[in-house]
Amino acid sequence: MRNIKPIFTIILILTFANIYANKDRIEKPESFKFVFENNEVVNLNSGDSKLKTVCDEIVSQKRKLIEAQLTYKTGEIMTAKYDGKNWSSIKISYNGEEISVPKKKLKKITEIHFSTLNLIWSSDNEVAFNSSYFFLDFEIGTVKYYNKLPSLSIIFEEKKFSNCVIEKQVEENVTKSYDF
Repeated sequence: MRNIKPIFTIILILTFANIYANKDRIEKPESFKFVFENNEVVNLNSGDSKLKTVCDEIVSQKRKLIEAQLTYKTGEIMTAKYDGKNWSSIKISYNGEEISVPKKKLKKITEIHFSTLNLIWSSDNEVAFNSSYFFLDFEIGTVKYYNKLPSLSIIFEEKKFSNCVIEKQVEENVTKSYDF
């Protein structure tokens, strides 16, 4: 009976250590730069009340986007280019290094909801590029499933593109993931 207290303490410490070890860091963009077809440039910060409206106009194609550049406070920059029909480039860069999404994956991506785009990586590192993995996560499309848009995760491992995974709501409290 006396040994139960130290055993319980050790189990408790190991449990909390495991919880901490699996924590990811999530960053929202600090600033947004949108370049439109008519050479109009719109610069917004993450707290700007116009951000959702501009992003909705991009998705509905009321405004013809050519390029979007999202900057994170940790220094990463995500750039997406659109040719009027398809995404021609999606890349993330940091301190002169750059990783691009392959063109065959870009063709599958429909609309990007830029106001939902997050950069996620292991909390063990201050910046995503120093992590063994990181990913861009955002909502796509226009069709909602159980009142939620599908989300796409573009995954990078060891500073290389790895995979894309789409997550859809299949029931009210159930989501399903698919390779994209």
